[in-house]
Amino acid sequence: MRGSSRRRYTNVGYIPTDDALARRGALERGHGGTNGEMAQQVRRFAIMLMALSMLSVALVACQATAITPPGSGGGPGSTLTFSTSAANAVSPTPTFPLFTIGAWPSNYSPGNPDTITIYVICRVQDPTMQSPAVPPNPGVSVTIFVGGAINQTLTATTGADGIATAQLAFSDPDPGVPVVVQVSASYRNQTYKNQTFFTPGATFTATPTGGPSTTPGTTPGTTPSTGP
Repeated sequence: MRGSSRRRYTNVGYIPTDDALARRGALERGHGGTNGEMAQQVRRFAIMLMALSMLSVALVACQATAITPPGSGGGPGSTLTFSTSAANAVSPTPTFPLFTIGAWPSNYSPGNPDTITIYVICRVQDPTMQSPAVPPNPGVSVTIFVGGAINQTLTATTGADGIATAQLAFSDPDPGVPVVVQVSASYRNQTYKNQTFFTPGATFTATPTGGPSTTPGTTPGTTPSTGP
């Protein structure tokens, strides 16, 4: 056996030979080369990601500059213009109706059975609200529907004062229950509605009840005494 390949031991321990040192150096160089290649691949991958990100941003920017706002003409420096309606063109309050209708009964608490009159008033309103309402032309047809158990429909026409009247005779099987009356009229091909109510049999007469009574000459709670 050659002396160069044999292990040498001294009083301080094992001392590797030249061949062992050479083999260890080769192994270390091999591992170092593998780690270096991996680090280089990681750097290449990072550079590729950065390049793809920059390319994506560039494509998005190109598409954004290619969009032309409507009506801008596509010229350089074009901007979007937002327009609003004129301040005086929009009213903060709703428009008052051109035609109004109202109703009321001659008696809100009639007897049962009873007969009452239903009044219906119609008025034409000034859209500018600068002048008072006026009656419509005479002859406006009015429909009166009495609901509840009465369930009757009446018709009437307005006079020169814009008021229509209708007589209602009824016998309500449910006294004390409010009855809703719905009225409607058409003006310039548009129907306008309103309602009122009355309560049949709502009036009751109180009946007096009997109280403690006394006998003349006596005091309540005592017995009349007799003489000696």
